[in-house]
Amino acid sequence: MLKDAESKKRIELTITGIGVIILIFLITSHMSKPGAGKGVSKNETYHASESAMMAVSEPRSWDELRWSRDPFLLDASTNTQEQSAEDLVLNGIMPDKQNPYAIINNEVVKLGDKVGGMTVIEINENNVVLDENGKRHTLELNLY
Repeated sequence: MLKDAESKKRIELTITGIGVIILIFLITSHMSKPGAGKGVSKNETYHASESAMMAVSEPRSWDELRWSRDPFLLDASTNTQEQSAEDLVLNGIMPDKQNPYAIINNEVVKLGDKVGGMTVIEINENNVVLDENGKRHTLELNLY
């Protein structure tokens, strides 16, 4: 029984030793890659991954992050500046007393914003009132 316990400990130590050797090998092989020994510039930051820490360059400006069009919109040609009141669809409302918001043609708007050439002047619980050169248009929320 004593020999069984000693042999289990030897096996555990052997497996642990092999694991440590493999870990050291993986770490040293990662560090020997070209460019791994370079210093980190001030435009780089470290991001944690499961296997190792990697330096990733940050964009120089926000312009590099902008896309040419929203991939989540079905029709990229939709432009709310050229639409009439009949073409506008009220998708949703967040009726907050201090900062109410509405979603018109998949665009979030607040009081004073322009949509389809009209100004948002009122956001209620079930509708939004738009002003077009003194003429008022009301968009109703479709409740299902």
